[in-house]
Amino acid sequence: MELSTRRDRRRAEAVVEIKSAARKLLVEGGAPAIGLRAVARELNLSAPALYRYFASHDDLVSALVADLYDELTAFLIELRDTGADLGEQLFLIAGGLRDWALAHPAEFGLMFGSPVPDPEAVEHELTPSHQAAMRFGAVFKDLVAQVYWQRPFPSPPDAELGPELVAQLEQKSEFFDGMPAGAIYLSLTYWTRLYGLICMEVFGQLHWALEDAGAYFDAQLREIGQALGLDCPPG
Repeated sequence: MELSTRRDRRRAEAVVEIKSAARKLLVEGGAPAIGLRAVARELNLSAPALYRYFASHDDLVSALVADLYDELTAFLIELRDTGADLGEQLFLIAGGLRDWALAHPAEFGLMFGSPVPDPEAVEHELTPSHQAAMRFGAVFKDLVAQVYWQRPFPSPPDAELGPELVAQLEQKSEFFDGMPAGAIYLSLTYWTRLYGLICMEVFGQLHWALEDAGAYFDAQLREIGQALGLDCPPG
């Protein structure tokens, strides 16, 4: 048993070292730099030796992305838990996502450049990165649902959205804690708005128009908060 424990510990330590080397290469050269041979060279190992720990390049990338999502999720949860109420918590995690993305652009690009899973997929069929992505998404989704059920915010009626969109949104109602189609629509709208702003800033698509994208982001966040009926932080 003790021998097995030591072996397991050494294996776990090796996995951590491999993922750390992969992250270093990612930061230095982007996603294309994360090759098994490159990681092996970084650790003075042979490429075949890595296959004892990861069956393929995709497995290594999935494990790295899972770690990054969990790192970001833990960071956001810590921020959220300092908020005095739901409104402040939402502002904190939205700003925290922007801060983390700007501090880790290569990691952000790798994580959010991949498709997210269907929330109805069977958990054992999901890769580690997909499971971690769902944990990350739940931080925002669950908080917005709490905001809605505490004090429902105005949302467009079904007739305004159209039957095709309403049908799709209603299929995901359980995933959104039973929120109606209009509230889910607004949640997605505001999420894509904030996410789009962060992506444009991280990838250098706003500097031509804004010297301080942070001020613009804060203004957008206050506008969204007002639409959700939340107390907004000062400008």
